[in-house]
Amino acid sequence: MVAQSPNPIAAPTKPEELANLPGHHVELAGDEPMPLDNGGSLSPLRISYTTAGALNQDRTNAILICHALTGDQYFGETHPVTGKPGWWESLIGPGKPIDTDRFFVICSNVLGGCMGSFGPLDINPETGEAFGTKFPVITIGDMVRAQALLIDHLGIDSLFAVIGGSMGGMQVLEWAVRYPERVFAAIPIATAVYHTAQNIAFDEVGRQAVMADPDWLGGNYLAHGKRPRNGLAVARMAAHITYLSEAALQRKFGRNLQDRPDLTFGFEADFQVESYLRHQGSTFVERFDANSYLYITRAMDYFDLCRSHGGQLSKLFQGTPVRFCVVSFTSDWLFPTSESLRLVHALNGAGANVTFSEIETDKGHDAFLLDEPQFEAVIQGFVDGAARARGLLPALAETTPAEPAKTVQDPTVRADIGLIGSLIKPRSTVLDIGCGDGALLVHLRDKCEVSGRGIEIDQGLVQTAVGHGLTVIQGDAEQDLEHYPADSVDYAVLGQTLQAMSQPRVMLEEMLRVAHYAIISFQNFGHWRVRASLGLSGRMPVTSALPHSWYNTPNIHFFTINDFIDLADDMGLKIDAAKVIMDRHLAGSRVVDYKRLSRWHNLLGEQAVFKVSQG
Repeated sequence: MVAQSPNPIAAPTKPEELANLPGHHVELAGDEPMPLDNGGSLSPLRISYTTAGALNQDRTNAILICHALTGDQYFGETHPVTGKPGWWESLIGPGKPIDTDRFFVICSNVLGGCMGSFGPLDINPETGEAFGTKFPVITIGDMVRAQALLIDHLGIDSLFAVIGGSMGGMQVLEWAVRYPERVFAAIPIATAVYHTAQNIAFDEVGRQAVMADPDWLGGNYLAHGKRPRNGLAVARMAAHITYLSEAALQRKFGRNLQDRPDLTFGFEADFQVESYLRHQGSTFVERFDANSYLYITRAMDYFDLCRSHGGQLSKLFQGTPVRFCVVSFTSDWLFPTSESLRLVHALNGAGANVTFSEIETDKGHDAFLLDEPQFEAVIQGFVDGAARARGLLPALAETTPAEPAKTVQDPTVRADIGLIGSLIKPRSTVLDIGCGDGALLVHLRDKCEVSGRGIEIDQGLVQTAVGHGLTVIQGDAEQDLEHYPADSVDYAVLGQTLQAMSQPRVMLEEMLRVAHYAIISFQNFGHWRVRASLGLSGRMPVTSALPHSWYNTPNIHFFTINDFIDLADDMGLKIDAAKVIMDRHLAGSRVVDYKRLSRWHNLLGEQAVFKVSQG
């Protein structure tokens, strides 16, 4: 781990100061130049990095951290220049989601950076002065090539995980596509598969602010003892706004005045938000190099995963062994959830193993750097699940998730789980639609050795399911199921949810497009207690099996066992199997097979499970 720095040092402004930064520095590509995407090459090149934790004997527990635009290698402890805590200390450390007691964590300053790695501050051997803008234009791909050389240097064949947010997420995706055999798990956060026109525009404003500063001097400012401080500060101020959200700015500042009772009718910082942005700009220039800012933002603008690798996005991930966890934030307007979904849909289309969660927060793009418990819980669950899959943690014994089962007293309410399991062949593939907290998938995984995935709209339930080591995508099944390829799983399961779908028939059609078999469980609205409640009291029933009042029920379609049989017949579906749970008070909670059904089962059956296929 990086040593603590109680007395912060000045940011390097001279090439000879780069190697004095705390941490490790290594020269790479000395024997064979590293190719660049612009057609050139670099040799040798220096990479500065820090580590935490210890590499295990098999060298299989390494996690690479990829930093964002203005980040660096000091992720975990006090920054040597600013004196502030590491930029991801909330996520990484002993006992934290990325637990340094279990994992060997590596983070390098990117190629082109200004905290020790080879970049514009270095000496150009042709001139004897700092490269400045004569440094070659680099790409995200070049950054990742340099990281791969570092991983080689450390003697690590395969990384357990690569994780990063924003520009760090771009590096994660580049790793997953360029070196899929070297990455077990990839965690791209608040990122995109390419930089959008809007984001390129924001970057260009920042670059122009830097280059318009008279002290920039065409990028050769160091030779003249100058720094374009004002231009870089304005660039930082403009960019920092995009990292926040309107709600966060309003909550934190509103229209509050800065240390004054009234407006000054001048151009000083009357408002707190003005003072805040000026502070962000002035402190940033003390730790960052203006030319590095130009080069790194250009690398982000050039990032286009599909174009860089030639082909449709989904084809890039065909057959990938990498498991993914994609995370977005509701208030992030720099990299909105729609950009993450573009990636998730491509991964789904390629049949890749992908988990996705959209975190509800008003903290904007920077939420991944802040204390956000829901985000940390998702990362914790995914990392632990992936670690178990790789054998770095012991397998979980079967545990049935507590929620929402605790809220339901009647034991027959989730009796369908065992019945569904009895209709699924061991070691098959399953998509659980509306998987909730993952109770069914946990049962199928532990009892039937099934390879299961889920889709669930509720973020809290997604978080719980991921915590059980499950692969779950947060989404609306009625909208997102179309992104799953045809015949991609053996079974599609819809447990206790068909009655809440706006178009049940379309849902059944989609299930049988995606899977060979559809398994549907539902409460029987033809049960005698439902009929009695309507007939005798004239009110919609509220029972242990149907606990919702009419005005807050998720159910919008009320159907019976006979109704479902009629629908299957109308759609030309084959009923391969069915089981009905009879009234536990009158029939001892017996389970009756479909072949033995009679007219009494529509009256006495509380729940039903049907397995259907194309006729």
